[in-house]
Amino acid sequence: MAWAPRAPIGMGTLSVVIPTRNERDNVPRLLDAVRAALAGVDYELVFVDNSTDGTHDLLTAAAQGDGRLTVLRPTRRRDLASAVVEGLQHSRGEVLAVIDADLQHPPALLPTLLARLQSADADIVVGSRYLPGAGRPGLSAARRLISQVTRRLARLLLRGARSSTDPLSGFFVLRRAVIEGVTLRPVGFKILLEILVRGRYARVEEVPFVFAERAGGRTKATIGQGTAFLRHVVTLTASSPADARLWKFLMVGASGVLVNVVAFWAFMHLLRVHYLAAGVAAGLLATGSNYILNSAFTWADRPPGSVSAFLSRMGRYYVATWAGFLLYLALLWGFTHVGVVPMISNLLAVGIGGLVNYLVHNVWTWRQLDARS
Repeated sequence: MAWAPRAPIGMGTLSVVIPTRNERDNVPRLLDAVRAALAGVDYELVFVDNSTDGTHDLLTAAAQGDGRLTVLRPTRRRDLASAVVEGLQHSRGEVLAVIDADLQHPPALLPTLLARLQSADADIVVGSRYLPGAGRPGLSAARRLISQVTRRLARLLLRGARSSTDPLSGFFVLRRAVIEGVTLRPVGFKILLEILVRGRYARVEEVPFVFAERAGGRTKATIGQGTAFLRHVVTLTASSPADARLWKFLMVGASGVLVNVVAFWAFMHLLRVHYLAAGVAAGLLATGSNYILNSAFTWADRPPGSVSAFLSRMGRYYVATWAGFLLYLALLWGFTHVGVVPMISNLLAVGIGGLVNYLVHNVWTWRQLDARS
């Protein structure tokens, strides 16, 4: 069913989006549980169903006797996250909720999530499996390991994911303003991760819940979903300047090493320059190359705006970079002096010095745009 805009049905209305695929055994119990939980709440249920087991017929029959229930067929990709996006687009409430149909997410907790949204003046409230008081009996040992690895990877690479202890949860509520005008392009199953990275919000709250065992049917987790998750993380990282910046900085740094080596060889063997002078000249040239590439690539979202600003930044870049080199030498000497093996000392000095150098560039060298932002 194609989406067509409809008039909003009131600020107090809750739209619950429920993606389903072959959940015929669970749908009757889910409907009873959601209706009981939301008694006294102005709500609508938006099912986005891609089933082949008769679930769609069951939902269609239920909708004929309940005007608050809408059943859609996904019109685009068949993954869960895309189905949720279609449901959100079709919904009319100013407050939105997403919940799975397999009863691993407790519908009885919906009023608690809504109450937290209001009492904390939050934009998003996440049902978290990783807060004190939460639990994950619905995950096998293998899926617990995978869940921990993917959760930590998302939080490591994506700043938006760090706003929640469970950025891969499929159970949450949010205000429509968070996604209003935002283009969501999820891959796979993790729609919350997409919202946390691309959405417009200031405050995220969390409520612990117990991720229960499946009430019926089969889990939809597959190896293909793991691959889709990795593609999703890569896509989000590449599309977010703040999240991609460190990796771009490292790539530029690697190119600078190549420039330094080639320039050093040329000064030494072609121009017959003393090796110390060749080292200084090669370092200056590599630093200039890195600055130009970082301006065009790493901090491309912070244009200087004028030639004078470009040159001013270049001066700061040289100062910070060469100060960073002195820090590297100090760390190398310090670690070695206390007994660390020189090779390990070098790795530690490179890692710490490089990170400090990146942070200084991010908050000082390119600080002018930050002030305007």
